[in-house]
Amino acid sequence: MRKSFRYNVIFRVLLITALLAMLIYFFLVSKNYLRSTYFAIFLIIAIVEFIWYVDRTNRDFAAFLLALLQNDFTTTFSETAKGKSFNELHSAFNQITQKFKTISSEKEVQHIYLESLVDHVRVGILSYDEQEKIHLMNGALKSLLHKPQLLYLKGLEGTDKKLLKAIRHIKPRENKLVKIKIANQLLQLSLHASEFKLHGQYFKLVSFQNIKNELDANEMDAWQKLIRVLTHEIMNSVTPISSLSSTLYEIIEKENRNGSLDQDTIQKVLTGLDAVKSRSAGLQSFTEAYRNLTRIPPPHFKEVRVKDMLERIETLLKPDLRNIDFQITYTKEDIKIIADTDLLDQVLINILKNALEALEESENPRIQIAIDGRDKVKITIADNGPGIDEDKIDQVFVPFFTTKKGGSGIGLALSKQIVRLHNGTLQVESVPGQGTSFIIEL
Repeated sequence: MRKSFRYNVIFRVLLITALLAMLIYFFLVSKNYLRSTYFAIFLIIAIVEFIWYVDRTNRDFAAFLLALLQNDFTTTFSETAKGKSFNELHSAFNQITQKFKTISSEKEVQHIYLESLVDHVRVGILSYDEQEKIHLMNGALKSLLHKPQLLYLKGLEGTDKKLLKAIRHIKPRENKLVKIKIANQLLQLSLHASEFKLHGQYFKLVSFQNIKNELDANEMDAWQKLIRVLTHEIMNSVTPISSLSSTLYEIIEKENRNGSLDQDTIQKVLTGLDAVKSRSAGLQSFTEAYRNLTRIPPPHFKEVRVKDMLERIETLLKPDLRNIDFQITYTKEDIKIIADTDLLDQVLINILKNALEALEESENPRIQIAIDGRDKVKITIADNGPGIDEDKIDQVFVPFFTTKKGGSGIGLALSKQIVRLHNGTLQVESVPGQGTSFIIEL
């Protein structure tokens, strides 16, 4: 059984008293100086040991406070060593240490949870301080800017100076739209900023959202409404003209057979009517083509194996692919999507035909189709043609816009609309002189 602190103190006090008495006796009474020296040494040792023993509580308390200061919650104190009062003190030390350990653990779990939450959101988030040191850059922003990590805001200078300027000058609660190009991809970024202070330190928080798809969708809706109105009005005007010119043509021919009109006059009128009729028919055909943008049938979705769909299109275009280095690669062969095959076939055919036309004057024409099914299904169709100029790349999906002679300007606009009906996206990346890539994500 271990002795209590009280008994240990009493024992040491009695020992010191006895040693002191013996020292006095041998030094003053018996005049035995050698023994007096021994007892003096023993007395000093006993006093030092007594002081060390009593100070042990202060050392334990100091060790406890130092452990808390250094966030060390592994230190424990014996609860059965020095009597009831000290056992209770050590028990309190251990309970406080355990409480701090629990709080620290909960704080760490909460921090990891918040980090995971911020990293999970699809909106890019950036936080930096007054010295422009970056403290937070979530996964969405890293993916958006194609940057694994940045230490200071100045690192964005190599990405886009216009973006860096917008981040520096955006005011709290202000929204700003920035149009930039990263990795040959056009982005429309909506920036929103706020600022706050933590422990007297200033922080600025900026969120980034790529709203290009939303803008494209609104733009396409606006184009559809405009085309619907224009084609309706044009058809209303052209149809009567075409009908009237046909009627007049028949009347003139009838009168001509009767010989009641001057032949020269008849020939001039017939030539004019032919021209009116021809142009009316051409205008009707032209208008009808643009009506297709507003007449896409609703998709009939079913499960489709991507490999089967591409092999079917390759067979269809085989005569045009004879002199082309044509390759299809898959991350895995059994990739399936939910789609309307008729509509999606039309999209792929439109893009491939554009690629074939772009490669007409290329020395070593090449078309590569890459299918990635790891997250979303991504179909990338790349050619090594002349590419698209930077000032034209953001117009390729605009109805009526075309870079080809005799082109209608509806193929890619129609393709984008079809992909949109599949809840997907169609994007273009191009480097002048190196080639163009169309990326479909479903």
